[in-house]
Amino acid sequence: MTTPLPLSGLNLPRRNGELAFDAPWQSIVFALAAAVIEHALGGDREPFRQQLIKAIAAEPDRPYWESWTAALEALVPTLPEQSTP
Repeated sequence: MTTPLPLSGLNLPRRNGELAFDAPWQSIVFALAAAVIEHALGGDREPFRQQLIKAIAAEPDRPYWESWTAALEALVPTLPEQSTP
């Protein structure tokens, strides 16, 4: 059984307390990032958070979920390769 991804401190867009997605692709990017954080980073969200900070700083006017995508794209190539059984 896996534990839920801790979301505190990520400052995610919300409406009425629920995560706010304006398009289906945004929730897919969120789920992909959550999977990478859990499986490749052992639940450590700090590397992704740092990439997100960089992505937002690089283009402050870019929509939030596009920055999220840019952060994920920057993070994935830096991950150690996983061996398959």
